[in-house]
Amino acid sequence: MRHLIRASLVLALALPGTMAMAQTSPAVGDQGVAIADPAVPRPGGSPCTADLYADVAFDDQGDATSHAAQPREWTYAPPAPCPGPWSKVVLEADFSVTPGRQYDRTVSLWLKGVNLFYGTTQEPSAKVGPRWHVERDVTDYASLLRDAGRGQTILNNWVDATYTGVIHGSARLVFYPAAAAGRAARPADIAMGLVGDDSGHPVDLQSGDDALSRTLTLPRNVERVALDLIAQSQAVDEQWYTCIASAYDEPTRAFSLGPPDEGEPLGQCPGGNFREVAVSIDGQAAGRAPVYPWTYTGGVDPDLWRPTPDIQALNFTPYRMDLTPFAALLDDGKPHTVAVRVLGAHKFFSVAANLLAWRDAGREALSGRLTQNTLATQTERPPRVRGHFEHGAGGVVRGEVDTLQGGHYAIAGELETSHGKVVTRVEQRADFANRQHFDHPAKDVYDQRIAMRTQVVDEVRTTTQGKTVRQAHRLDYPLVIDLRKQVHANDDFTVDIALRQGYLSTQQRSAGGRADFRSTLDNRLVAHSNTDFKAGGTGITGSRGRHGEQSYRYSDTFGSCYARRVESRELAVVAVESGRGCPNQVNRWDGRSSP
Repeated sequence: MRHLIRASLVLALALPGTMAMAQTSPAVGDQGVAIADPAVPRPGGSPCTADLYADVAFDDQGDATSHAAQPREWTYAPPAPCPGPWSKVVLEADFSVTPGRQYDRTVSLWLKGVNLFYGTTQEPSAKVGPRWHVERDVTDYASLLRDAGRGQTILNNWVDATYTGVIHGSARLVFYPAAAAGRAARPADIAMGLVGDDSGHPVDLQSGDDALSRTLTLPRNVERVALDLIAQSQAVDEQWYTCIASAYDEPTRAFSLGPPDEGEPLGQCPGGNFREVAVSIDGQAAGRAPVYPWTYTGGVDPDLWRPTPDIQALNFTPYRMDLTPFAALLDDGKPHTVAVRVLGAHKFFSVAANLLAWRDAGREALSGRLTQNTLATQTERPPRVRGHFEHGAGGVVRGEVDTLQGGHYAIAGELETSHGKVVTRVEQRADFANRQHFDHPAKDVYDQRIAMRTQVVDEVRTTTQGKTVRQAHRLDYPLVIDLRKQVHANDDFTVDIALRQGYLSTQQRSAGGRADFRSTLDNRLVAHSNTDFKAGGTGITGSRGRHGEQSYRYSDTFGSCYARRVESRELAVVAVESGRGCPNQVNRWDGRSSP
């Protein structure tokens, strides 16, 4: 199948407590990869680098649709000049694909069974071989990096007479020592992958009943627990947000852009369009996570994503779930099973999950209890689906199908630690709506509009010795796709495609009722093309009117401010704007920021 990371090269000028970032930005005329995303902010000081692999070719010969490409293995050793502690650790990777024809491909990096990166690749064209640079902040995984170990990169790329594009990749870890006057990060004491082996790999979940699970025994002094999750849609589910409840297959069949039940491009995949990640511990519901509607660079029409791919298509952002209320249960010295499912999955989702645990250095064993879990008493119910269609003279059809789901839960636990009794309460409110409108106003014209929005608010309250720290994270995933399909006499058809998408994140921390940190991230994208399809949606023969624009804005109370907008027309960058709205119209980063 497909997928990769974030694009930009970095040069650092160290300033006390900050990082001023001079990075290569997209330029007018660029045709390869041009995105607005920033590089990972860096602290001051001179870093050390540990190379993982260099210029490795992913060029297995064989069936382009196979899933059995050989992993590329490598070894890791921590850099001797920087033994730690570290203030920040950054994974950097560079990729390229030769001109020609190739699918977008999934790529993931694993060390000692732990996932360090997950994403997809940019598709090439006959004349353009894209190159891109990607980064991920892996500071919380620093305990994994203190000792040498084996790793592997899985990039399922196949080369044959038709799909000729060869992908190359390099990767390294960059370590920033904690300065004497600076602050060392507090990484997790334990980082383990749920896949449960020393190599690590994605796990495919074919249905909502399948699970990625691991039975593990933790030390008895764990005081904080989190799970980093990635759920990537594949095959029929690749564009799950376009699927329709099975009861409405027949009146919407002619609107499909692809072969029925195949899921691409915008095919009439069955089973509905609600997806959500469910996590359990020993069979008890422990949390829910939203699924981001990524569109990969081969999705719908590849020309929509040249040179700017969809949001996060090259670098998936994990969702972090706080499992601290279960710490007392996990501290009993017995084995426990952590499991991950994707509700609504339909052939299929690939999943990666890492468990992170922080220990209490002041006690060898902690005690406590789970005091509340409203999620455990809730039934996993399907979303509400309501539809209505009207049929008029001459075959005119008009209708709507709405899929709605909401959720709310609270989970709390208490723990006796070396610094007193700690009470943790996790609360989530989630709303999901996928509204599809269909209009067949004339014999050969089919209009469809998909408007989807996922909104989640996570709040964690931690109370110690009468003082409460509140951390709130609000996520908003808007997506709108407008399609006008014009069928021609030979059953070929042309579709005017307009897509708008966003990733909005607001984080706030307050202590004692006073806010001491806030960040806002607003990442938006629009893409348009007018595309010619073969009859039945079996192939694309051309496109025109291609236009794309991505904007990325971030600010926080550390003083960081970043703004960039990239615009393209007819497959090349036509405008780049940076720093607008920031002080002195210049992007500025504090090394503590994590956009």
